[in-house]
Amino acid sequence: MAILSRILLWLAWLFVVGWFWHADRFGTATAIALAALSLVVFAWPGSIVRRRHGELRYVDMGKEPVGHH
Repeated sequence: MAILSRILLWLAWLFVVGWFWHADRFGTATAIALAALSLVVFAWPGSIVRRRHGELRYVDMGKEPVGHH
């Protein structure tokens, strides 16, 4: 659900920037800069603590299979 909300918020951001550009409120360079900024803001991964909480981690116990000495 968080990913869907981030995507919808990102699309809304792009729509608003595009609308302001189309209405001549922003110049082309400003619109491109805001679109690039949106990629940085919305594509930035979550904090490490939040990511580790639901992440599966492989732990090597250092044991060899039985019968292979």
